[in-house]
Parts: sequence; C-alpha cells; structure tokens
Amino acid sequence: MKEDDLIAAEYVLGLARGEPRRLIEERMGSDAGLRSCVERWQEHFAPLAREGMDRPSNESYEAILAQIDLEGSQLPGSVTLRAAEAGWLPLSEGVSYRVLREQKDVGRQSLLIRMQPGATYRLHLHDSDEECLVIEGDLWFGDLELRSGDFHVALKGTTHPISRTVSGCLLHISSGPP
Repeated sequence: MKEDDLIAAEYVLGLARGEPRRLIEERMGSDAGLRSCVERWQEHFAPLAREGMDRPSNESYEAILAQIDLEGSQLPGSVTLRAAEAGWLPLSEGVSYRVLREQKDVGRQSLLIRMQPGATYRLHLHDSDEECLVIEGDLWFGDLELRSGDFHVALKGTTHPISRTVSGCLLHISSGPP
C-alpha cells in the first residue's frame, strides 16, 4: 500500500485524529493525488453505510481507537514497557524498584532499582548470580565505588555489604527470584 493510500484510509476510517487529521485536510486542499485517494476510500466504504451499519457511540468509538493504539504500540512477539506507565514499588527507605521481566521457568528477573540521594540498602546474601548495571549516579559497596556504565556481578553465595549512594542512582539488576 502506498503512503498516500495509507494516509487516506486512516483519514476515512477516522483513525487520524486531532492535529494529524487537520494536517491531512490541509494537504488535501493542494494535493489532488491525496484527495483522489481519500475519495477512492470513501467510495470503497460507502456500501457499509448504505447497508445500515451504525457507527458506534462516541464513547465506544474512542474505546475501540484506544485499543487499536495500544495494540499498535507493540511489535509482534515483543513486550514494551513505557517509562511513563512505570509502577514503582517501595523496597526500603529511599529505595524503590520496578519489575521489568520475570522468567519463572529459568528463575530469573530483571528489575530497575532507584535509590534516592543518601539512601542505603541492607546487607544481603545472593542465592544466585546477580548482575548490576549502573545506569546513572553512584553506588557503593563498602569501598567499591560504581559509576554510570559500570557493571558488577555478585556471584551465588556471596554477601553484599550495605549498599549506599551519595547522589542517588538508577540500576538495572538481573538476578534470581527474591
């Protein structure tokens, strides 16, 4: 399908809304090719209107469009988590986490950990290997300082001393289940 056909179909079906719809209408005023595509799509869908197909209520229509938008935001065979929709959970004072992925079948999970400036996290034993990538900020394990871009692995059976941050940090953790 050519780009103008896709734009015209989205316009006729009402999938182009708000500013994108206004821009299409503006372009149709000077673009005979696009205008012709829109007319062709309108003729294509005209029989549906003649057969008495009712348009859903505005509320139902918006719900349908929201579902189309949601499904269109995923690539087939993938899962995308949006930062704006993150559900952060408290872990300890000044420390929160967000589960990115749990793989129960292999006993792994991926998390984001956010520590506020000056926060600490308790001493803890590792039941499995834990990988930590510092995305931003600083993280201290005793005298070991990690900065943005640093990668650290705590092997199964080791104990992390109290973790602390001076300026705050964001970490990506891959580990076994909690």
